Amino acid sequence: MRRILVGFDGSEGAENALNKAMMLCDEDGEIILLAVVPKPSDKSFIDQEVYEKLKKKAKNLIDTAIRDIGEHEFTITGLIEEGDIAAKIIDIASDLDCNLIVLGSRGSSEIGNYPLGSVANKVVQYARKPVMVVR
Repeated sequence: MRRILVGFDGSEGAENALNKAMMLCDEDGEIILLAVVPKPSDKSFIDQEVYEKLKKKAKNLIDTAIRDIGEHEFTITGLIEEGDIAAKIIDIASDLDCNLIVLGSRGSSEIGNYPLGSVANKVVQYARKPVMVVR
């Protein structure tokens, strides 16, 4: 695969998805780690301070994952977006012309409390790109 998008939130499922993506990625390909945090305006319980902490935590998770992967033949980049998780995964995969979306089936997100299985279900249902859900 030339370009693979991995929904990444630090959960065990996301780590498994990343490992699978690394096995599938072409030597000269690219893996894009995408972390999505909710907008404060979308979630009334998230104030600006909590939002900033979530963004910082997401950046740290992405940076740590990239550092831990080390040198490979493929390129790995990280993105942090805000909004609806499933919608952002679908939009970014389309915008970046990804060949595959890889997601964990479920787990405990380190960015926030989200029902990960429902995110994977939405992406599988609505994405126009191939989706692989990893257990």
